[in-house]
Order: sequence, then structure tokens, then C-alpha cells
Amino acid sequence: MKKILFLLFFVLVCQNQLDAQKNTAPAPTYNITVTRNDIFAENVPGHAHTDVKFDMKIGSNERLATPFPPDISTARNYNFPVTFSLPGTPPPTRYGKVSFSNPSSLYSGYYPLPTAIGEHTSIPSEPTMIYYPGQFGYGIDIACTGPNQYVIGVARFECYLCVPGGGTVSKQAVSQPKTAIVSNPDMGISELYYTAADKEKISISVIDIHGKVVRAYTTDISAGLNKLPIDLQNNLEGTYIIKWQSSNGASGTLKTVKN
Repeated sequence: MKKILFLLFFVLVCQNQLDAQKNTAPAPTYNITVTRNDIFAENVPGHAHTDVKFDMKIGSNERLATPFPPDISTARNYNFPVTFSLPGTPPPTRYGKVSFSNPSSLYSGYYPLPTAIGEHTSIPSEPTMIYYPGQFGYGIDIACTGPNQYVIGVARFECYLCVPGGGTVSKQAVSQPKTAIVSNPDMGISELYYTAADKEKISISVIDIHGKVVRAYTTDISAGLNKLPIDLQNNLEGTYIIKWQSSNGASGTLKTVKN
């Protein structure tokens, strides 16, 4: 009799758990829409006739999308879980990176996405986005066009003498009370913390000990604390110089070490 009662109790508990799971609403999510709309049309110098893959990351959540074909108004949706934070806490930074199909060896690191409508993040042709045998490379512009809406534009440039390397390291020590390098193990990258007094445009260059620029980008920032990624996931261990310059005339350098 005890065995029968125990069995009935076990069945009722399992049934209640199943009913609870059925009645539990799925975790809330939201979409971010990205549209490719290149500046230069087919047969116009600067047109980038290549598929472009655009991946997005927020915190530990990464979304990989189907490549954008080389035409205009092609859209992709990126679905992310809704995150809740305390009032006054800035939302988590969004990051994006690109890779190309022509050739497939070209790619960028992660870069911050603009959050205010009308702001841009420009990714110039860093070394990993230049095809040296063919003497051409790509540049990317990412614009925020609405709430959770972005437009990426791809441009191709031809160069007459693309040589790996370049760049110089400033030997002058600069006092930088507004900046700091902070490790971010969840992202696998570091971040440059920069406190701005007002809206600015800031340019970031990452330079290795040989004077080679391994990362470079320009982005709009807002007043307050800004977290700017320093992506060294695909670079060798060693010391790197982070060089920054603001549109307000301020500039400086910091050092980071990849172990």
C-alpha cells in the first residue's frame, strides 16, 4: 500500500512540474535589424562586389547571420534576450564584426556599434581587411538609423602600394586621467574606458612593438563613460600600444599586454 501511495505521489509531482513548464512563458527577446546598403553601385569605382558576413555580440550572447549579398536593401534580423538592469545603469555595449567572401581571408575585429540615431562607427581598412596580393581592401561604415536598426555600407578601394605594417609609436608620455584599459574576460578582449565631457568622435589605433597598426577605427561617443573594444583575439602575445585621439583635440597613449 505504501508503495502505491508513493507511486501516486511521484506521478502527481511530475505532472505538476510538467504543467508548470507548459504555463511558463518563454524568456522575452527582441530583434535588431541590420540592412546592407552600399554607397557605390555596381560598375562604380568603390563598389564592393563581395558577400559580407556581419556578426553581432552583446555581453556573452553572439549572433551569427547569413552573409549579405553584394546589393542594396538586404536585411538580417538578430534576436537577443532582453536584459534587465538597475535604473541609471547604461545598457550593455553592442559590438559588430565583419568578414568577407572575396577573398575569405579578410575580416575585422569586434567594434562598438553606435546607439544614438544618426551616429556612425567607421572601420577603415585595417591590415586584416587588405588583400595584399591583389592590392585592394575594404572599409565599413555602420550607421544607427533607428531604435535597434543599423545600416552597413561596404566600400572597396584599390591601392598602388599596400605594404603590411606601417604606423609609429609616440614616445611622448601623456597624462590620461580620462582613460584606462580594463580586461574583459567574458568578451575575450580588453576595453578602453574613456570618459567624455560631451559628444565626441574618437579614433583608436592599436600598435604592436614593431610599430605595425593591427587595429584602427573611428566612432562617435556620448558624454560620460564609454567602453571601446580592443580586440586582440587573433594577435600574438606581447605588448601593444593603444593610441587614441578625440575630435576635441585630446589624445594619448596607453599600454596593454596580451598573455
